[in-house]
Amino acid sequence: MTDPVLVTTLAVICGAVLNTVRGYVNADGETYSMRKFLGAIIVAVFAGVAVAQTMSLATLGMTEMILIGLTVGFSIDYAVSKAKKELSG
Repeated sequence: MTDPVLVTTLAVICGAVLNTVRGYVNADGETYSMRKFLGAIIVAVFAGVAVAQTMSLATLGMTEMILIGLTVGFSIDYAVSKAKKELSG
């Protein structure tokens, strides 16, 4: 059996990456920023470990862990992106 912390953390990272891709697709003529990508990965790793450690993963199946991880990763990166925009201007 795979480690729930690893599965959840990888799912959170995937969710954050999906949000950066969504932002790139919606941007007008902007190139994909590796800086934003790496920032999303860093935030997602910390969020993924925190989520995996605080949730009771013993009763959740693999599918539930992945779906929760994707949702958390996407929303964490979205919130951080919006906060940066508000603070910068």
